[in-house]
Parts: sequence; C-alpha cells; structure tokens
Amino acid sequence: MKHLIIYAHPNAASLNHHFKQTAEQTLTQKNHEVVVRDLYPLHFNPVL
Repeated sequence: MKHLIIYAHPNAASLNHHFKQTAEQTLTQKNHEVVVRDLYPLHFNPVL
C-alpha cells in the first residue's frame, strides 16, 4: 500500500516529529511504500 505523509514542523525534537518517524518506520517495516513531504525544506508558503 502507498502512503503519503505531509509534515510541517520546524523542530526536529517535537512530538510531531516523533509521530512522523514512528508512522514512517512502522509502515516501512510492514513493507508499505512511504513518501514523506517535509514542507519546511520546500519553502512552502500557506498564504494564497
């Protein structure tokens, strides 16, 4: 199964980062295809 995780948090020590890592590792261990898009390195601007 394919999964897309969209992540947007500047602090790598945050609880959100831990959730993202746990989800990514769990899905990968179960042989799922995982793609993570981190919006901060992409310079995402939420203003329309």
